[in-house]
Amino acid sequence: PDTKRRRHTGSPSGTMRRVARVLGRTCLRAYAAPLVPASRASAAVLPPLPRQFATFPGDDKPALELDHATGLELKELQALAEGKDFFDHYAFLSAPNGTKEEPCVVTSSMPYRIVGATDPDDDSIVHWGRVEAGKPAVKIGEEWFVHKAE
Repeated sequence: PDTKRRRHTGSPSGTMRRVARVLGRTCLRAYAAPLVPASRASAAVLPPLPRQFATFPGDDKPALELDHATGLELKELQALAEGKDFFDHYAFLSAPNGTKEEPCVVTSSMPYRIVGATDPDDDSIVHWGRVEAGKPAVKIGEEWFVHKAE
């Protein structure tokens, strides 16, 4: 008996099997994921999930996860529940200049805040100062500021 292996080059099914086997090996080599421990496998393979809020029928506001939120995220979610924007950075544009009698109130969750005020004669010059919670109003440039901790 003939002990050599015979290849079936003429049959379409044999050719297709060989092509599939070669392509399969090539794809596995090209797209094989690096080996990671099982504890980190899901983090290494899956992309991060987008932040989503659950809503209920008839609700126009999202149901928020206030139980697990802390710090700035908690303040942001509380403001969102009230329909406000916690990070409203453009309110200062319509605010009047601060005077000693009525200084500009700077709110922050930190115990101090660095404030910059432009020079009234030259907008390219910025005067910087530190406003601290619990201290009297501070004159920075030509304006007065006071800090209010939240």
